[in-house]
Amino acid sequence: MNTKQGVFRTLRNAFNVFRRYTSSNRPSHDPEANTTTDDLSDVVAQSEALDVHPVVPSYGPYPNRNAFLLGEWYWNGGSQKSQSSFKDLLQIVSDPSFNPSDVRDINWKDVDEQLTQVNHEEDDTGWTRTPVTILVPAQHHRKSSFSQSGPQNLIFADFYHRSILSVVKEVLSSPERHRHFHYEPHELLWQPPGLSDPIPVYGELYSSPAFVQAHLDLQNSPPEPNCKLPRCIAALMFASDATHLTSFGDVKLWPLYLYFGNESKYRRCKPSENLCSHIAYFQGVRFSEATTVQYLLTIYL
Repeated sequence: MNTKQGVFRTLRNAFNVFRRYTSSNRPSHDPEANTTTDDLSDVVAQSEALDVHPVVPSYGPYPNRNAFLLGEWYWNGGSQKSQSSFKDLLQIVSDPSFNPSDVRDINWKDVDEQLTQVNHEEDDTGWTRTPVTILVPAQHHRKSSFSQSGPQNLIFADFYHRSILSVVKEVLSSPERHRHFHYEPHELLWQPPGLSDPIPVYGELYSSPAFVQAHLDLQNSPPEPNCKLPRCIAALMFASDATHLTSFGDVKLWPLYLYFGNESKYRRCKPSENLCSHIAYFQGVRFSEATTVQYLLTIYL
C-alpha cells in the first residue's frame, strides 16, 4: 500500500485491480476485509447444508401449520374458486399430517383481523397514515358523463409511508449492517503490467464517480458546530413497481422500496439478507367513468 499527494492506494491484487481513496489516510473501516462467500451467495456446499440446524417455523397469527395452509388457500386462491383451487384444498385436507382438531376451534374472524391490522399511530420506525392532496390535470371525455375539465384536486386520505430518516437511523444502528457498510468510497481501477494509465472498473455505487464526488463535497463543507465525528454519505436507492397479491384476480399493491448503495450489490441481491425496506405505498384512483389514471403520489416523509 502507498500514499501520494493525499491519495491512499492499495496494492494490485491477482487480477491487477486496486482501490484508490481520496485521502492520505488508511480507511478506518473496510467491509471487504472479512468478506466470505457466504456473505455474497446463498448457495452452500451440500456438506455444509447438512450441518444447518432446522428452523422451527412460525405461522402467526395462525396457531398451527394446518390452519395456515387453509388460510393461505382461502386468501391466495382467488376470489372465484376453480377446479384447480378445489384440488389444492383436497390436497390439504387429505394429507396424512392434516388433523381436523387443529382447525376445529379457531376464531377465524379474529385471525383475519390480525392479518389486516394496521397501526395508524406514528412511531420512530413505524408507518404513518397521511392525507395527501394533489392537483391533477383533467380533460372532459366525450364518452363520459364527467363534465368538468381543467386541473382537479384529488384527496388521498390513506397514504401510508415511513420516515426515511427513521429507516436510515435504524439501519446505521444495526451492528450487522454496519459491518458491511462502505462509508469511505473509492475508485476501483485495473492496471495490468505495461499499461501506463489505469482503467476504471464500475460495478458498485460506492465506487462510482458520483459517490466519490458527493463524499468529497461533504468533507469540504463546513462541519456542524463543535462536532468532530466522521461524516459520510448514505446512498439511498429507490425502486417501485406494482405487484399482484393473488394468482387470480387483479388485487395488487404498488410499494416504494429503499436500498442502501453503501452495501454491495451481491448482498442486496440475496433475499435472505432482507436488505430491502418498504417506504411507502402508492395508490391507484379512478379519475372518471371512461379513464383510469395511475398517479404517483408526492411523498411527504
